[in-house]
Amino acid sequence: MKQIRVLNYLAFAMLMVTTFLGYQSLWGLLFLYWTIQSYQTGYAFLLSDVARVDDPILYWLILMAWTIFGILLVMADFLPGWN
Repeated sequence: MKQIRVLNYLAFAMLMVTTFLGYQSLWGLLFLYWTIQSYQTGYAFLLSDVARVDDPILYWLILMAWTIFGILLVMADFLPGWN
């Protein structure tokens, strides 16, 4: 449990530093990670839990948005001339 807590602090610090430096790809990777986690569990979190079984339209809209945001943010750093 302590190791996960330390990783959360490190991830938060990295997100803040890379955001301050103008890099967005770490946020993109985080969005993609959230997408994978939500797909595997069947639950997404927006302002509260959204279950695939209970509200499939909103669930899939959230996952599509996270996927698109993730890809766009990664592309913004690695392909700067694409936009």
